Amino acid sequence: MANKGCPVCRHSILTPTQYHSQEIDACYHCGGLWFEKDEMNSVLSAIDNGHDNVDFTGQLGKRSGVSQRQCPDCRKSLQHYQLLEHYDLEVDVCHGCDGVWIDRDEIAAVQQSPRLRETLEKLNTQPNWKSWVFQFLSQMPVEYNIRPHCTPWVTWALILINVLIYFSYAGSDSSMMAAITSFGSTPAELANGDQWWTPLTATFLHGSLLHLAGNMYFLWLTGDNLEDALGHWRFLGLYLLCGLGAGLISVLMNWNSNIPSVGASGAIAGLFGMYMLWFRHASLTFMIIVWQKKLSPFWYFGIWLGLNLLGMVGNEGGVDYWAHVGGFIIGIIIGLSMHRWVMAQNPLLPLLAQPQARVLR
Repeated sequence: MANKGCPVCRHSILTPTQYHSQEIDACYHCGGLWFEKDEMNSVLSAIDNGHDNVDFTGQLGKRSGVSQRQCPDCRKSLQHYQLLEHYDLEVDVCHGCDGVWIDRDEIAAVQQSPRLRETLEKLNTQPNWKSWVFQFLSQMPVEYNIRPHCTPWVTWALILINVLIYFSYAGSDSSMMAAITSFGSTPAELANGDQWWTPLTATFLHGSLLHLAGNMYFLWLTGDNLEDALGHWRFLGLYLLCGLGAGLISVLMNWNSNIPSVGASGAIAGLFGMYMLWFRHASLTFMIIVWQKKLSPFWYFGIWLGLNLLGMVGNEGGVDYWAHVGGFIIGIIIGLSMHRWVMAQNPLLPLLAQPQARVLR
């Protein structure tokens, strides 16, 4: 067998090596990999990328020109191809022998390319009349994000628990008042050393059906992806931590208040902070009267935070703004501290955060 030269290093010789049960050729100088005909399909079909019958060349984007590199086998010039239609990364393909050359910094994206392609198609779906009608009637955003791989049991359980608790006392004004008085978070009571459990229990109470519906919708919208990224128990722990922390911040900032605070808003605001940092590629629709626009989580939750700060400055009653802002800050802190771990555990997320990923909004 003739020695194969590296297309990049020129004078380096490729070394046969085992790669996901396939013998391919690697350059130990630059880290690039050479896949002969059908080897790339076999490798991608064996990797955990959501697909087990991959046609690599069939998923490539547009041809972008002739490369200065030569095929290690037939010595013909390689051709530049866009990895995916909406992922601006170039790979080199040989038309003569159907081989593929992958640079070291391209390997992660190529391995996840089937899942990347599916996800970007979903992310770049444009709003239609159904999403417009839904948002116009509900005033709730429509989400475009990665499809979770695990069933969000904890998110569903939290929604069910909140709904069951609400309807356990919502039958009469007296039972609602008794529940809120006993389990809502009243700063003045906590200042006296009473009702120490209420910053947590208040997270599972709601003052109206509309209050419950809004919170549960946003819990469902953000919770499934966060639970998928974190795992069930870690997600539950962080949700409760955000709720408890938001409740305590609210108590500290309203120390003498006799008005009880209830709602899962503080905990869900913490989810907003994590979601914004880890799912920057996602889109949430924002509606101004009748105009619907896809926004990045940074802009959507930035607007949400701005409205809360305006409400706080304007001293508008009926909303616990400090719980919202406090929970959001806790979520940001958690999001920053766990960012590296979450990216390592979820290889698709850092790829979608790269500038090569084109998300249409």
